[in-house]
Amino acid sequence: MPEEIAAPITSWTGLISLMGALGLGGVLTALASRPSRRAVAATAAKDEATGEAAVIAAMADAFTGTTGALREEVERMQDMLNDLRQRVAEAEAELRAAAGREAGLERLIAEQRAMLETSHNDVIRLRGERDGAIEKTVQQEGEIRQLKAVIEARARVGD
Repeated sequence: MPEEIAAPITSWTGLISLMGALGLGGVLTALASRPSRRAVAATAAKDEATGEAAVIAAMADAFTGTTGALREEVERMQDMLNDLRQRVAEAEAELRAAAGREAGLERLIAEQRAMLETSHNDVIRLRGERDGAIEKTVQQEGEIRQLKAVIEARARVGD
C-alpha cells in the first residue's frame, strides 16, 4: 500500500482520481458560488424596478419641464391678454373721444348749413330787391327823359 500512496499520480487510476477530485471540487465550487434562483429572480426584479423607476423619474422630469414651459407660456399669454385689454380700453376711449368730436363737427356743420341757408335766402332776397331797384331806376330814368322832353318841348313852344 505504501507504494500506491506514494505514487498515485503515476498510475492511470491515480491520475483519473486526481482529475475526478479536481473536477468534483470545481463543480462543488461552482455550485457553492452560483446564486440561488430566488437571488437571481430578486436581482432581476430589483433591476427591472430600478429601470422602471428611472423611466418614471425621466417621465416626471420631462413632465415637470413641460409643465414649467406651459406655465411660462400661460404667463406670457396672460401678459399679452392684459396688454391687448389695455389697448382695447385705450382704443375704446379714443373712439368715444372721436365720436364726441364727430358730434361736435356735425353740430358745427348743421350750424354752417343753417347759416348758408340764411345767407342764400338773403342773397335771393337782395337780388330781388336789386332787380326791383334796377327796374325802378330804369322807370325813373324813363320818366326823367320824358320830363326833360316835356321841358324841352315847352321851352321850344314858349320861346
